[in-house]
Amino acid sequence: MSVIVKFFVASPSDAAASLTRGPNASLRTVESGNFDVEEALLDWETHLTGSPLEELVDREVPEVFAESEDEGSTVFLLSDELLGSFASSSSFRVSELAKWWVDKKSQDGFPIDLLIASEILQGLVHLIREERLPEENVYCWTS
Repeated sequence: MSVIVKFFVASPSDAAASLTRGPNASLRTVESGNFDVEEALLDWETHLTGSPLEELVDREVPEVFAESEDEGSTVFLLSDELLGSFASSSSFRVSELAKWWVDKKSQDGFPIDLLIASEILQGLVHLIREERLPEENVYCWTS
């Protein structure tokens, strides 16, 4: 379970620099917390793209971009497939994903409020749709 979760847009060097303290204030971010980010990224990608979980795990999705054992923090790089799926998702599709995610987590014994799930996903979609420089990617920092 991640206490702090920040999705952000950055160049690879800025993403690496964010490992110990998180993304700096100059970077565009969406902040949340109290959910397993790696599991959520896998859940969202399997649901949106239809890719089997085993295939994603074999491809090492989500990619661990940087990790600090001492600090307990990790930076994940969101896959191009997930970014494309989010970028092309309608509001209805994002709402459906939020409901699906809430139902799945409830069944797993980790309930998430639908309003919070919707805010996380809508914020992430907005961040993904923002114009990015060619060298920028979307990452997730967690601690």
